[in-house]
Amino acid sequence: MGQIWDTIIVQPIAFLLRAFYELTGNYGAAILLFALTAKAILFFFSFKGKKGMLKQQRLQPKLAALQKQYGTDRAKFQQAQAKLYQDEGVSMFGGCLWMLIPFPLIIALYGAVRAPLSYIWRLTGDQITSIGAKITDAGYTWVDINNQLSIANELGTPSSFTMAKEAAGITIDKTINFNFLGLNLADVPKITTLLVLIPLLSAFTSFLSAWLTQKFSGQKTAGGNNMMMTVLLGPGISLWIGFTWPAALGVYWIAQNLLQIPQEYFLTKHFNKILDEEEAQKQALEDRRKEAEAKQKEEDRQRRAERIAAQNKKHKPKRYKLQNNKPTDDEESE
Repeated sequence: MGQIWDTIIVQPIAFLLRAFYELTGNYGAAILLFALTAKAILFFFSFKGKKGMLKQQRLQPKLAALQKQYGTDRAKFQQAQAKLYQDEGVSMFGGCLWMLIPFPLIIALYGAVRAPLSYIWRLTGDQITSIGAKITDAGYTWVDINNQLSIANELGTPSSFTMAKEAAGITIDKTINFNFLGLNLADVPKITTLLVLIPLLSAFTSFLSAWLTQKFSGQKTAGGNNMMMTVLLGPGISLWIGFTWPAALGVYWIAQNLLQIPQEYFLTKHFNKILDEEEAQKQALEDRRKEAEAKQKEEDRQRRAERIAAQNKKHKPKRYKLQNNKPTDDEESE
């Protein structure tokens, strides 16, 4: 399973990173280009999931009414909720599932970033060990042979790079430049270093993206604890990732958050327009149905009235007039 994951997911990501690095000569720029490419590739999934999420949001007032109606009876509420989603043509988890697809990409990217010598420069484990030992034996900065990032940092210095090229006859075509805007993206950020800016920016851009997304969709963050948790969850994860993994991954996270803002704006605007038109058409059909139903009821009422009137006329009792005949002359003489 690990080999399949490595071949299908991690290796293509590593290939893109290597291509972008060779194009720009800078690891940070390669990460940014990869983030832009990943956003373009995943746009299809975002497109598919956004409409479902907006439809779910529009059902919140109806769901609140159901909760009020059924109170603590969770079984009846869940049945009513399922029926509501079915009637509205909304999948309960469709929007969320589409949004979960990018996470395997992030995990695979972490593998490529954590082990650049294996995935980007395609060196074997023995070659990496030999290079690390050669650098250490030469008296240069101590290298943790089990940590590819540490060795890669040493390869970024000209003298260590020369030593590494001589190790076991291994040839590396170029040094690894992890510097980006004066920061070493191979290091894990710490509070005591300038790299602390990356996880802080990652958390801030994540919060900004989540907050603006809810603003675009018309959601109110003050409406409850669940909405606030949604806004704070992303920044919390970004902060944790920023202080746990190499800074390169934090740069990727920042780029994704910033690219997410215009994407959410245009997708929300696009699908809200479509949903407004669908709701207008649905309301027009409902109005016509009610009008036809009211007309049919009126026609039925008139027919019943006519039928009752006809029955009353048919069974109406006859009224006889009393005849006031004058007596004849013979009757008078008698």
